[in-house]
Amino acid sequence: MDMLKGVETLDDITKDSLKGRSINNRLGSWFARNTDMLSSNRLKEPESTAIGNLLSEIKSGLDSSDPESQKLSDEIEQWRKKGIVPKRKLILKLKSDKSEPNIMTDFLDYLHREANYLDMEHKDSGHLLTVLDDVLKSAEAKEDHIYIHLAASIIYFLRMKGYKTGPFVKRLKEIEKNRLGSQNAI
Repeated sequence: MDMLKGVETLDDITKDSLKGRSINNRLGSWFARNTDMLSSNRLKEPESTAIGNLLSEIKSGLDSSDPESQKLSDEIEQWRKKGIVPKRKLILKLKSDKSEPNIMTDFLDYLHREANYLDMEHKDSGHLLTVLDDVLKSAEAKEDHIYIHLAASIIYFLRMKGYKTGPFVKRLKEIEKNRLGSQNAI
């Protein structure tokens, strides 16, 4: 359990590091509390890999000109020399099949159609919430999936701007549920 708590704490430190917060004191304390974990060889491969990946992420964000950060970087290097190394992440890429339609072209077509729709709607209605309501009505009434995609995009944009979108999200989920239900009936 102590080992899992140690990994979880290091994960929290890593998240704060990626957010640009100062983590030097917490990381130094983490090393002090967990150095016996390294010396006792109690780490199994999953924990070792997790710690290695987290330490690698932290190290990439440390300021090498700061003496305290440099000490922490050196400590990370000591752990690496003792076998706590990150594993490469596997990234899968799919080559496009020439016989299939180009998904990028399809997506760009969606975006173009959405932009045209919004351009027309913007002239008729004054606010994006009104446009969203109209888009949701179209999504309910029409089979074209563009309205669902556009509604989701507008909802996400409004959420980023601080608007309360709960009722719209609920409506969109209900529309998707009804659409999937009718597709399963076929």
